[in-house]
Amino acid sequence: MTTPTTATMPTVASSETSLENRAHEALVTWLTQEHPQPGQPVPIREFARILGMSRTPVRSAVSRLHERGLLSYDSAVGFTVAVPSPTSLYELFDLRLMIESHSLRRYTEQEAFAAPQSLHNLVTEASELAEAALHDPEQYIAFRDNDSRFHRMLVQMSGLPRLITMHEELDLSIHVTRAGREAPLNHERLDTAVAEHRAIVEALDAGDNDAARAALEHHILRVRDQTIVFLSRPRPVQL
Repeated sequence: MTTPTTATMPTVASSETSLENRAHEALVTWLTQEHPQPGQPVPIREFARILGMSRTPVRSAVSRLHERGLLSYDSAVGFTVAVPSPTSLYELFDLRLMIESHSLRRYTEQEAFAAPQSLHNLVTEASELAEAALHDPEQYIAFRDNDSRFHRMLVQMSGLPRLITMHEELDLSIHVTRAGREAPLNHERLDTAVAEHRAIVEALDAGDNDAARAALEHHILRVRDQTIVFLSRPRPVQL
């Protein structure tokens, strides 16, 4: 069983944020970095002990994550890590598709547009990380972060702050849902992701907004289908 550790707990002083927000940050860190198994109980008492607070703010933070669908509740065992379903994945990726495609359309409504240099830099960085990620878990984490920054940049290009906030929350939900259930690492998977990002950038540079959005939508739908295939596979029995 994956349990929280002091190494993954945030060090933000209580004077800078509420106890509930500290607990929320710790829970998010646990979900995204420790990758607890779907159905695993949330160790509320352990979180309270490590964070040096009562269980009340931890329960409040847990309730916030439950409202977002990241945690489930069962009267017999309490709060647990939510078990993802294909339906929930379709919904999350549909929302992602809507936000990012609309953001790209907003950006390309300008009289003249091209891919920002930051997008070019992210594609170059991803290409360099792809090879190293096959042999070094830390480099894969960097590759995955690069992917998140690329998609976040697409939304930031819309210039709509609320859309950016919505996308950040959605990205967390997708990350937690996919945790530990990603396709095996290989050259084809990583190279395909880099090539699809590059296709979006090249279409923007060519001034072809339709091609840019088509490339983006193809990329998101491919990742969605790949994710659902691996989520549908039975998990190995833990002895």
